Amino acid sequence: MTSPFQSIRWRLQVWHGLLLLLVVAGFCAPGYQIALENQLQRIDKDVSQMERRLFRSLMESAKGSLYPGTPETRDGDRPMISLGQLLEYLREKPAALSADVAALFQGHDPGYAYFSIRNSHDEVLLTSPNAPEDLTFLPPAKSEHLEDTRTIDRRREIRRSSPSGFRIVVGRDISQDLDAAKRFAWIQAATCLGLWVLGLGGGWWLSGRAIRPIQTISKTATRIAEGNLKDRIDITDTDSELGQLSKVLNNTFDRLHDAFERQRQFTADASHELRTPITILLSETQRVLKRDRTPEEYRETLQTCNHTGQRMRHLVEALLMLARQETTQGLNGHAETCDLAGVLEDTRVHLAPLAADRGITLHTDLHSAPCQGDPGALSVLAANLVNNAIQHHQGASGTVRLSSGMRSTGEPYFAIQDDGPGIPTEHLPHIFERFYRADKARTSAAGHTGLGLAIAKAIVDNHGGEISVQSTPGQGSTFEVTLKNDRSV
Repeated sequence: MTSPFQSIRWRLQVWHGLLLLLVVAGFCAPGYQIALENQLQRIDKDVSQMERRLFRSLMESAKGSLYPGTPETRDGDRPMISLGQLLEYLREKPAALSADVAALFQGHDPGYAYFSIRNSHDEVLLTSPNAPEDLTFLPPAKSEHLEDTRTIDRRREIRRSSPSGFRIVVGRDISQDLDAAKRFAWIQAATCLGLWVLGLGGGWWLSGRAIRPIQTISKTATRIAEGNLKDRIDITDTDSELGQLSKVLNNTFDRLHDAFERQRQFTADASHELRTPITILLSETQRVLKRDRTPEEYRETLQTCNHTGQRMRHLVEALLMLARQETTQGLNGHAETCDLAGVLEDTRVHLAPLAADRGITLHTDLHSAPCQGDPGALSVLAANLVNNAIQHHQGASGTVRLSSGMRSTGEPYFAIQDDGPGIPTEHLPHIFERFYRADKARTSAAGHTGLGLAIAKAIVDNHGGEISVQSTPGQGSTFEVTLKNDRSV
């Protein structure tokens, strides 16, 4: 069983979970921070408004006391007073705040407001009844006004200090706001956790779907390795990378199956074809050894054994040639520049005596057809096709024509044409099969192996070409071989 630390699915899930956690945390944490800052800004605005109302009420009270008979200006205000004058006023007698302002700074209910005013000597000039005892003030300002905003315990405060010695703290209880922020934080954390868990579940499902084809490939490969060579990977998504890999593997399995089938067929065919000559050899040797024979009888038996041995040798050589061609993919570096016209001319010279013995004339119509190929294999190809035309010519005389050239598309080709009896239509689909004989009685008696055309087809396939046959009963047949452009010079 695969360890979770070695599983691709678990590795993907771990990386996905970490990245998702970073993304969720990256959104949730700043979101909470922004919400908290907005809330504090709103609180600061409320505290500033209360501070302005407090100042306005103090100024009105001080103006009324300092200028009791002074009429109001056109705008409804008395003459302005300085912070120093306000300090003197507050030190002499307590200020009278308006009722609505005084109501702002009372009690200890959640959200209550408070204030405290001191001078540079840290004397308390005015303070609300509910002001905390642990208030701290800014130091006396020397040349410029000092101010800050801070959160202490569960309160929000604005502190100011002026060069005139006026120091003030205005604050508000923010317990409800902090509790609301805490609830928001928990809700946001729960939401983010839910999104993370949901993302993990989705990632697990997606990684499972992504890994499932690999599991299918593994199981199918295991079944094939156990001997089920016909089994194939079920491909549903042919456009994905794994779908393309499955297609490649299926093609590989097809080639392996074909190779095993060829091996099995090769063994069966070799056993079948060799059984008869071996039986002849054994029966002849056993027959001659039963009793003494005359020299003529020994000679006859030896000739039979020699003929049978020659047939076995030709058959084994043909089988080896076919096996070599079928197990070779392409030319494997054996390609060199050659001319099909030269190959056919050498074949004509080599087979001319055999053709003459049968009363057959070999004619040539050869034009240069340069190509890249294996000269030895091309010679065997041409010899097999010419020999096939000679051997299957039933008349006392006849003609076999060898031609070569270049097609208009630039592909080299050659053709072997005879004027023999032709090939019956029902045999045409099978003539390139191993050990297939259209005229079994005659070809077997002539010592044919039935592998010539199969070898020819294998050689053409290795050269990336095509072989075709056209035949009309009673009028002869024509074999044409065309090599591909990418192998021509």
